Amino acid sequence: MVTEDPCQHAESLPHWSQEYLQLTSGEFRGRIVEMSSGAVQLFRESMDQVIDEKGHPRPSSYTFGVPINVHRGGYWQAHEVGRDSLLTLSPGEELHFRTPQVSDIFAAVIDADTLDGYAQAVLGHEVSTLIARAQMQTLPSAAAMRYRQVLHEVMCCVQSTPDVLTHAASRQAVSESIINASLTALLSISEHPERSRGGHAIHRAIVERARNYILNRRDQPPSVSDLSAHLKMSRRGLHHAFMNVLGISPVTFLRYVRLHGVRKDLLHGGPDMTVSSAACKWGFWHMGMFSSYYKALFGESPSSTLKRPPQVRSQPWSSGHGDWPFPGMPD
Repeated sequence: MVTEDPCQHAESLPHWSQEYLQLTSGEFRGRIVEMSSGAVQLFRESMDQVIDEKGHPRPSSYTFGVPINVHRGGYWQAHEVGRDSLLTLSPGEELHFRTPQVSDIFAAVIDADTLDGYAQAVLGHEVSTLIARAQMQTLPSAAAMRYRQVLHEVMCCVQSTPDVLTHAASRQAVSESIINASLTALLSISEHPERSRGGHAIHRAIVERARNYILNRRDQPPSVSDLSAHLKMSRRGLHHAFMNVLGISPVTFLRYVRLHGVRKDLLHGGPDMTVSSAACKWGFWHMGMFSSYYKALFGESPSSTLKRPPQVRSQPWSSGHGDWPFPGMPD
């Protein structure tokens, strides 16, 4: 599935509840390739803008991920992301992912009871202990490549022969391949100490408190002074936290939240929706300045957004064309 809007992209991944905020200017292009097999979900997600992601996978599940291609500047759960990072979420853990400019990752979501039972029976290990030791560690290069390769092979097989998911035996084999590969990656983590998150984790917490405060006051967006007062910190400290975590100032973040709100209204509004009414609802009063901000961020005018059909633009997944589906990996 190809998407051209970050908000709709966030809504297009099955079994996830997400909010995406675009932080860099320009047209958004994303793609999701997804399959589900009982207790396991596997997907590949690619995006070409910096996005601040917040979300939850399906309840009572573990999430494992490995980058295929990422630029510098990405942070998963306040840890910097490299190409061989092992990305993890424990059951009930909320996702916080600031993507780099180019982000292309595999992720596997596995039912917690299924994985816990399998790990205990086969390995004699508790998954929670392994994840605590492995959180955002760098996989050995060979282990990272093996993990990517297994997920790639499973995805390609299911896409080329969808019937494998209609038969119990092959469906079970697919699930076990993903589970085995994920546990093997976990076990390959070296015993070196976990890297400290340092100041970035503190700044991420500040940004999250500010974000929640803003989103709980959508009808009356607060000012930077309001944020500073609510968080009991100086404007300078607030500015430093936002620049460290998101790479933008609090003023810009406030504007982006409002612009995303307008975009959602334009995409999902009824026949009576107008650009000016949506803009005014979100606190924009200078239509010329609003249109300029909007086009700079999303790469199209608000009137063009209003004319879009109210659904995600999509096209079927296909292999062997250009850099998709798996650049740099064999078919």
